[in-house]
Amino acid sequence: MNAWISKKAGRLLNQFGVWLLALFVLALVSFPLLWMALSSLKPAVELFKTPPTILPKNTSLDWYREAFGDSTVVRYSLNSLIVAVSTMIIDVVLGTLGAYGLARFRYPGRRAIIVSVLSAYCIPPIMLMTPLYRIIAGLGLNSSYLGVIIGHVTVTFPFCIWILVSFFKRIPSEIEEAAGVDGASIFTIFYRIDLPLCLPGVLSTGIMAFILSWNEYLLASVLVSSDTMKTLTVGLANYISSTEINWGVIMALGTATTIPVIILFTAIQKYFVEGLTAGAIKG
Repeated sequence: MNAWISKKAGRLLNQFGVWLLALFVLALVSFPLLWMALSSLKPAVELFKTPPTILPKNTSLDWYREAFGDSTVVRYSLNSLIVAVSTMIIDVVLGTLGAYGLARFRYPGRRAIIVSVLSAYCIPPIMLMTPLYRIIAGLGLNSSYLGVIIGHVTVTFPFCIWILVSFFKRIPSEIEEAAGVDGASIFTIFYRIDLPLCLPGVLSTGIMAFILSWNEYLLASVLVSSDTMKTLTVGLANYISSTEINWGVIMALGTATTIPVIILFTAIQKYFVEGLTAGAIKG
């Protein structure tokens, strides 16, 4: 009896330690975001007060009015939305077809392609900056939506393939074989059976591609030189100069940029984790 109690107490203590560690990490990660959001609600007097306070005494939306009262900020937001949505659609359509081919068909070089896709995902985007710029500038697409979209697809597409392959591998091949016996074509099997079963994974991958494109700064800052074509993350740099940093507007825009990302990632985190763990299945 005492051994059972000791074992139960040890298990509860371990769980308490895990939860305590998780809460500590959560607080460590979320505190800068919370500070940014609260700072965006502070008037100028409180924002630059020394010593600083965490909670605003008098909330104000002046920084949001100043930020979104500028037509260029609205243009930056529209540019980010166009680029992110286009990147998401391209990644989902091509990624779904490519992942299905890699997961379901057997042909020479298939393993090499999968390894190449994973290797491409591991390459830091900064290493692709110069070759991408030279290619896109050579095509005359710099400072255009298409040029930025090509850059973002190049970075996000390997990730989408890697995640979607794991989802398609989880579908039992016996279902497809039964449909084939009944006379269903490959396209019918894909459209009627596999795609509906993988729809949560496809949607979560698409939203993740949207988030990656929405937050991307490096490639967009290199591929765009025209002020009217800047994305929101690149446009934030306009409020930083050698003589002044408009912290209030930066906090407001940073919060407005981060909130949709947090909402979307919270919505897909279950399927995203499933996609990561599905890669452990032998295919």
